[in-house]
Amino acid sequence: MAQKYDTNSSRVKSSASTPEKKGLSANELREWWDKYAQRIENFEKNQDALKKLKDVEKSTRFKTTSRITKENLRTYLENPSSNEKGLRDVSRYLATRCQVYYRLIKYNANMFCLDARSVVPAYNPSEEETNDQNMIESYYNTLSLLNKMGLQLEFLKVYVTCFMEDVFYGVCYFDEDSEQYPSMFFLPLNPDYCRIQGVWEDGTFSYAFNMNFFNRNQELIELWGEPFESMWNEYQSSGVQWQTVPQEVSVCLKFRAEDWETIIPPFSGLFSAFLGLLEEEDVQAIASEEEIYKLLVLTLPLLKNTNSPDDFAVDPNTAIDYFNKFKNSLPSFVDAILSPIPIESISFNKDVADDTTRVQKATETVLNSSGGAQILNSINLSTSAAFEAVVKSDTEFAISSLLPQTEAWVNSFVARYVDKPCKVKFFEVSIYTKDKLRKDLLENAQNGLPTKLAINSMSGYSELDTLALNYLETEVLHLQDSLIPLSTSYTQSNKQSGGQEKDIDELTDAGARTRDEDLNGK
Repeated sequence: MAQKYDTNSSRVKSSASTPEKKGLSANELREWWDKYAQRIENFEKNQDALKKLKDVEKSTRFKTTSRITKENLRTYLENPSSNEKGLRDVSRYLATRCQVYYRLIKYNANMFCLDARSVVPAYNPSEEETNDQNMIESYYNTLSLLNKMGLQLEFLKVYVTCFMEDVFYGVCYFDEDSEQYPSMFFLPLNPDYCRIQGVWEDGTFSYAFNMNFFNRNQELIELWGEPFESMWNEYQSSGVQWQTVPQEVSVCLKFRAEDWETIIPPFSGLFSAFLGLLEEEDVQAIASEEEIYKLLVLTLPLLKNTNSPDDFAVDPNTAIDYFNKFKNSLPSFVDAILSPIPIESISFNKDVADDTTRVQKATETVLNSSGGAQILNSINLSTSAAFEAVVKSDTEFAISSLLPQTEAWVNSFVARYVDKPCKVKFFEVSIYTKDKLRKDLLENAQNGLPTKLAINSMSGYSELDTLALNYLETEVLHLQDSLIPLSTSYTQSNKQSGGQEKDIDELTDAGARTRDEDLNGK
C-alpha cells in the first residue's frame, strides 16, 4: 500500500506496513525496521533537495488577466513610461486569449541554441611555456559547471518573459555541490515590484526589488531564503524600500536593451492588430451560431368556411399546453413561437465564408507585419531560398539583443565558481540556421582549424560528452580497429587510370566496349 507522508513532521507514516506485535520474529522485526528507516531517510533527503518556493496553502499568484479594449491600449501607448503595468497586462491578456500572439512569442523564444557554442581556455602566446595541466583543469571545471547549469532549460523562461514583457527579473539558485544535472534554477519575480537601476561591470542589468512585496507575502521570505532574508533585514533596519538584488544571484535581461528606462513589450505596436483579430474571431463565432439557429413558427389553424378570425380548429388552451411541452424539448439552438396569424418563414442563415476569409486575412496581415516570425505564415514561402532568407531575418530579430546579454551573464557566473575560467562564446544561430554553421565548421575542421568540439556541440553533445565518448571508443573499446569502413568502388582507385571505376552493370554497351578494348588509350 502507498505510503502516507506527514509534511508537518517530515516523518513517514504507513497504514499497512506497521508490524503487529504478535507473530513476528526478531529477524522479521529487523527487516521491517531496515525498510522503514530507509523510507524515512529517502524522504528526508528528498525534502532537503526540494527548494520550496511557495506555500501551497496560500495563493501568491500575481499574473491576472482582464478584458482589454482598444481604448485602454490607446491610453497606455500615449504614455508608455507611466503605463508599464498596463502594457504588461495587455500582453498577458493577448497571450492567454490569442493563439497567434502566443505562437509568435514562443517562436522567437525558441530561436536560441545555447548548445551552439565554443568554450575557449585562456592562452597567452607571449609566454615561453604554457602549463598544459592548468589549462586542462580550467577547461574541465568550466565544462562541468556548464553541464550543471542547464542553460537551455532555464533561459527559455527568460526569453519567453522578455518577448512578452520586455524584461525578465529573477534570482538564480545554484547548488554547486549537488550531483544533480542541472542544479540551477531561475526564480521569476513580480515585475510590478522590480526596477532597473543600472548596469554591472560585466554589462548585465542591475535591478532593485520593492520590499513591500513581503508585507502581504511574509511566508515567502523564509521559503526563498537568501538574498531576500538579508534584504528584508536591511529594509527593517534602514527603512530603504527598494533593495538592490546582489549581482551574484541577479538575473535581468531586457529585449529593448537600447532603452533601459522605458519598459515596453516588444510587440506592443501590434497589440491593436491582435485585438482586432480577436474581434474578428468573435464576429465569426456569432455568425456561426446564427448559421445553425432555427426558429419554428406554429400557427393555429382556422375552421373551414368561416370568416371569423377567432374560429380556431384547435382550442387555444389545448394548443398552448402542447406547445409548452414541445418547446421544452427543443435543443438550445432551436426556438419556437405560437402565433394565431400566419407568419412568413424566418431564416438566420448566413454564409460565413466571408467571415472566415476575413479572419484568415487578418492573421496573415499581423504575421507579415510583425517584423519577424514570417515563417508562421509559411503559405507564402514558395521556395527554399525564400524560407532561408526569412529564417535569417527572424533569427537576427530574435537573438541580436538577448544573446549578448546571455553570454555576458554566463561568463560572469562561471567566473565566480572557476579559477581562471574559460570563455564561453555562443554562436549567433537559431534552430533553423545552425545546420549551415555546422557545415561551415566541418569544412574548417577539414582544413585543419580547431572546430571539432564545436561541431559536435551543435549535434546535441556537450564538450565533455564528446571527450568522454571519444576516449571510450578509441582508448577503451578500440572501435577504430574493429569497425572498419567497407571497401567500395568509391573508396578504391582504378589501378590503371587512378580514377573511380564504375561497376559493370552501370556501364552502357558502348562504355563497356570502350573499357574492354582500351579505346581511350589508343
